[in-house]
Amino acid sequence: RQSVRAVIRDGLAETEVDQTFGNPGGGVLEGWYWFSVPERAIVTSFAVETNGSLVEGEVTERKEAAARYTQAVSSGHAPALLEWVDGRTYRSRIYPIPASGSRRVVLRYLEVLPSQEGKLEYLYPMRSDEPSRIGEFSLEVNLGTIGPKMRISSLADAVVEDRGRRVTMRRSGYLPRADFQIEATPIEKDKRAPLSVAR
Repeated sequence: RQSVRAVIRDGLAETEVDQTFGNPGGGVLEGWYWFSVPERAIVTSFAVETNGSLVEGEVTERKEAAARYTQAVSSGHAPALLEWVDGRTYRSRIYPIPASGSRRVVLRYLEVLPSQEGKLEYLYPMRSDEPSRIGEFSLEVNLGTIGPKMRISSLADAVVEDRGRRVTMRRSGYLPRADFQIEATPIEKDKRAPLSVAR
């Protein structure tokens, strides 16, 4: 299951990605979770559900974090490790994902949205070389008060609601093949007084 919620205000977008991973097998697994964020994004929060409550991560030096993760696994705890791979890519190791069970991960990031002449663009990266099917997928982008003043275009699967204040998308058995993107352009450009030129 993947649930994405984004709020856009004053040229900033805060996105929360809430995912639940299932293990249909008969043995305990370690999960590897890879994800990409947009170029201008900064990860602000990472939490893993343990015993019914979300446990927030903390920033630690890479070698120390890996050692603590290994120690926690061997002592029977349920750790998670988030690592920065490159400019846009992160990966997480999560243990354990119990047999016939699941684990939940919540990630948040903040980004400055590109804007040109009042046009606003929001992108949620989903494209992958090896896409995997998402059992239940939902996405909601809250544009707030600017929504009704904009002409909004997005994927054909997306629905513009509440006079443009929200864009939503819901799918079951979803196999993403492209990034989710919204383009919002002002309905009326600033009206300028006509220019007269005399020679």
